Amino acid sequence: MNRWTSFLVALLLITLPELRAAAWSFAVVGDDRTDVRANQVDPSGIHTKVLTKLMQALAVAKPACLLFTGDLVYGDNIRIPEKIAEQFYEWKKLVAQCARGLIILPVRGNHETNGDPEGVAWLAAFEPGLTANKVNYFPGQKGFSYSYIVPDHPETAVIAVDQYNPAAPHQVDLKGLESSLKELKAKGVKNIFVFAHEEAFTSGCHPDTDNMAVRPTDRDKFLELLRNYGCEYFFVGHDHFYDWMEIRNWRWPADYALNQIVAGTAGAPFYPDKTYFGGHDGYDLVRIDHKQNTYGYLLVTVNDEPKAGEKAVTVNFVPLAP
Repeated sequence: MNRWTSFLVALLLITLPELRAAAWSFAVVGDDRTDVRANQVDPSGIHTKVLTKLMQALAVAKPACLLFTGDLVYGDNIRIPEKIAEQFYEWKKLVAQCARGLIILPVRGNHETNGDPEGVAWLAAFEPGLTANKVNYFPGQKGFSYSYIVPDHPETAVIAVDQYNPAAPHQVDLKGLESSLKELKAKGVKNIFVFAHEEAFTSGCHPDTDNMAVRPTDRDKFLELLRNYGCEYFFVGHDHFYDWMEIRNWRWPADYALNQIVAGTAGAPFYPDKTYFGGHDGYDLVRIDHKQNTYGYLLVTVNDEPKAGEKAVTVNFVPLAP
């Protein structure tokens, strides 16, 4: 090997890690609660076996963070001896043991209100960790709705929107969301991902009365905010399967679509697929992908420096090994 060749090899070895670092990933999943209809119910309110496998898989994958879309626990129930605050403690302990150091950004699901409608136990369990991770809360929504700019990747942010304010169920704080979107854009953020528990449109099981579709006017304002600020992905749980829905509207630009991706696949009992029933209110809903009876998580890969013709964002469902 001559001196020039040696120089090129050395240069490649130096720059290759930087090239690889341009693409990085975060994970998304939700719904790991136990099944109270089973013969044996986990006293923690968690499907501990599946959640353990999931967190072990994430410890190997090493995503930059995990967005958890709610229903971490079952909540208070006559068949579960532990109260919801104890269930939250068990959840945090399991996650810390199996995926040490993983940044977790949770949002409430409907089961987090079972025994804790005002979110007192939720705040005690999760607000300190969120604050330590330097999230930016919506006004008056400390511990519930917030934005987070991914460290070392200032052009990417995620927004968690809580839908369980007792005074406004199935809704999000639209003013807080718009303020957060404006602030992120002012900081130069290009990729904004939004996540919550409930879907904007029925994805196969929960009816319109049990998601954002129950309040279509507010739901449509939410969708318009995402469209106005160029958000292309809305991650949710609630239904216990994986489903990728592409949402379009005749009023929107032809080159824009919102991807609603359900990943309620962390251990909760599987739900049947009734397809896209319910009211569509003039929106075109197209199923891109769907999996039944499969545990797993979403791996979202972001390319900070895409070349011409390359996608800046790719999303893959990663099933857990049997």
